[in-house]
Amino acid sequence: MPTEYEDLPAYGMPVRSLAGGEVDSDGYLRRNPAEPVWNLLRVQGPLDAARLAAAVERVSLATDVLHLRLRSTDRGPRLVQREPVPLKLEIRDVESPVVDGRLAKEVALDLAPLLFDKIDLRHEPAGRVCLVRGAHGGEQLLALSFDHSLLDGWSLGLLTRALAGAYRTGDYTPRGRGFADFVRALPAQAERERSLSEWSGLLEKHPLPGPPLHLPGGRSKWPEPFEINGYFDRSLPPRVPADLTAAVAHTGLTRAQLLSAATALATGLFAEGPQPVLSLRHGHARPEDVLVVGPLVEPYVMLPPSPEPAAVADWLIAHARTNEALPPTYGRSIRDVAPLAPRNVALNIIPPARPLAFDGETRATSASRDFLAPLWEGDRPVVPSTAAMWINYYMDQPGTVEVSLTYDTEVMPEPQKLMDAVAEVVAATAHEPDLGVEALRARLGA
Repeated sequence: MPTEYEDLPAYGMPVRSLAGGEVDSDGYLRRNPAEPVWNLLRVQGPLDAARLAAAVERVSLATDVLHLRLRSTDRGPRLVQREPVPLKLEIRDVESPVVDGRLAKEVALDLAPLLFDKIDLRHEPAGRVCLVRGAHGGEQLLALSFDHSLLDGWSLGLLTRALAGAYRTGDYTPRGRGFADFVRALPAQAERERSLSEWSGLLEKHPLPGPPLHLPGGRSKWPEPFEINGYFDRSLPPRVPADLTAAVAHTGLTRAQLLSAATALATGLFAEGPQPVLSLRHGHARPEDVLVVGPLVEPYVMLPPSPEPAAVADWLIAHARTNEALPPTYGRSIRDVAPLAPRNVALNIIPPARPLAFDGETRATSASRDFLAPLWEGDRPVVPSTAAMWINYYMDQPGTVEVSLTYDTEVMPEPQKLMDAVAEVVAATAHEPDLGVEALRARLGA
């Protein structure tokens, strides 16, 4: 942990928050323009609130990144240590947190500010943890929300597992090194600059936003700005995860590699050329950093294979090989050396998560998109976007692939048709691996 007088160079995507966020007179980020990172867990089995509160305090106090704050200085963006203060568990008692298999509407209204509202980083803790209990026992909910300048989705998963472990044992020792040690151990400046500069050549052949898209009923909008005004939350048909498993066995790819490549190919079938896809990865360039809790997410571009193989399965394999060794950015933005966005397509895959074991009787799993639907009832705001569509896949429920798609309705009026195309690519890879890409294009009428 840094001393009271030490600060560190800021790392990663949060640096951009200083340019677009609310900054106070001392240069500290007060409100982050990025949305919080959050999760809602369904808890099956008894959960002792006092034990949980102790675990929340113990883990939050020991997690150094939660006590760092972004500040703009004459030396550039810095991370400054503040006095460590543990989080306090909030408890909400309700009549019933679950109604007809979904989050109760009144609970959704109550939790929405906790999950979605921006945190005042100068005067409030970096996150909130809340236990929701029903009046008559039964299922409980655990809601967590943190500022995106300090955690990303991967880190939130690590932190949540730490909470469950501290609940089980009554003790907590971080399994990985702290975020401050991670930043101090980054490669030398020359190596970071060299790695970042490689993106200039890689993206030279892929100008913004990518070859024009012609999705059914839509139009190619660039250079007009993209806006998010459409929302699509579904579970993909049961055959998709089954086909995904078969396709993985055939190709030797991981599920994430295969689904990423299938999405890139499916979007390219409706375009004038293969799509470079804006995506996110966790900035762990070294195995020892996998357990670091901090904002390590790195935006990057998944590149199409070149030359393009003729068969569907070969195309997906080539896509994975093209993208498995792209250079790390070590927390810097590709925008410093090459055009990153806007792009036609952006993709993010939430990896599967094992159920959390709080003790021998109690397990917790992330709520499904269908369960969470009451959180999003009513109108949503229209917001500018770095992509015409953001495709988020969730694979944390066994045998299920869920998708949350936010998109510009002028570019894509009917998202179901794109999702059908993704399903057809996965099915072809599983059952007709030698099917030609052009034959699949004709089959889909793209």
